[in-house]
Amino acid sequence: MTNINTENIELSSRQLKAMLYVARYKNLTQAANKLNRSQTAITKAVGKLEDQLGVRLFDRSSVGMTPTVYGEALAKRVANAEAELFTAGDAYRQFNSSVRRIHNIPLFTLDLSYKRLASFLAVYDTRGIAAAANELKITRSAIYSSIRQLEELLESKLFERDPSGMTPTTYCHILARHVKLAFAQFRHGLEDIAKLNGVMSGKVVVGTLPYTRTIITPRAINRLLKQYPQISLSTREGPYAMQEALLRSGEIDLIIGATRTNTTDSSIATEVLLQDQLALIVRKAHPFLKRKDLKFSDLQDCGWVLPAPNTPARQLFDHVLSKHRINRPALFIESSSLITIRGLLLESDFIALLSEHQIYYDKLYGQLTTLPLSLTDTVRPIGVTTNAHVEPSPAAKLFLESLRDVVNEWNQKSA
Repeated sequence: MTNINTENIELSSRQLKAMLYVARYKNLTQAANKLNRSQTAITKAVGKLEDQLGVRLFDRSSVGMTPTVYGEALAKRVANAEAELFTAGDAYRQFNSSVRRIHNIPLFTLDLSYKRLASFLAVYDTRGIAAAANELKITRSAIYSSIRQLEELLESKLFERDPSGMTPTTYCHILARHVKLAFAQFRHGLEDIAKLNGVMSGKVVVGTLPYTRTIITPRAINRLLKQYPQISLSTREGPYAMQEALLRSGEIDLIIGATRTNTTDSSIATEVLLQDQLALIVRKAHPFLKRKDLKFSDLQDCGWVLPAPNTPARQLFDHVLSKHRINRPALFIESSSLITIRGLLLESDFIALLSEHQIYYDKLYGQLTTLPLSLTDTVRPIGVTTNAHVEPSPAAKLFLESLRDVVNEWNQKSA
């Protein structure tokens, strides 16, 4: 059994393309003709890739080359990466209608070196040549050379240079997204091969929205890592719009939290896991808890800690105000940080609009509680959002299974 360390493999775009075409045509001669390369070059490229991965990608015979299960898995991912670069090329037509045939440009055909693409992404992410060079541990001149070659191929600028750094052009943002998605496919291909060898490794990046950060996400992570400690896992926090952008570029694998139901975007897939109702959260010694006949009208002059504007929870809060004819609060603070919200509530008589899931441990240890007013109209779907056009990596699939198990147990407990 070969244990593939996916983090330490330096891929070659040309080797991957050679492998893809051999898998596609199952014939060395046809693949060489399509790529306008010699059979010897194709044979060497595939052989080097097999040596690097430590697996046989093809079964050779007198009638051709048949992909093994490893070859099929990798070819599928490389084909997806190729499609991403083709899409980037099609998008470029909108910015340069006079350019020669798009699919003759190496950038869009898997013919540009992996290292040059990595240099481009490093500059894009860091917005600077020096920072990119430090990140990749190569010289500044190598970074300059990569960016210059890309801009020459495209016959247009990707970055505007100014004293503050490198500012991406409009098309640069589009290109970076598709290159990142292509890189994600390469990475998933290596993880697919590792899985076929019985090694569950790889990295999962989970975007978390406020609702799931207290119980659901931590429990799913703990359950996954208990069974598969080789998997690397990290979380990203931030507004939904930011996380959706990261999801679209393949930088995160999924988003867990309140789902967005007002979208018709077919590129985003949503799986609802449970329904949640919001509650009015206060400190344990809040004066309203002593009232036996508390009414919504009593909340008129209270201070509030509210979700950010345009979030599902904030929209539900506005609905509650309208339903009970309560004026918009004059005193309110907007925050999605549970640490900040906890501090505000414990030190004041503010009221927060949260899910009881979010204060599970605060309620358990007697710090926070709920007001006896039911918000029956604040039920909202909680689920997981993924990129509909990207098949999750093996590690991401395992995390999704763990997440579903945790939610099912929680639903049964709450029933």
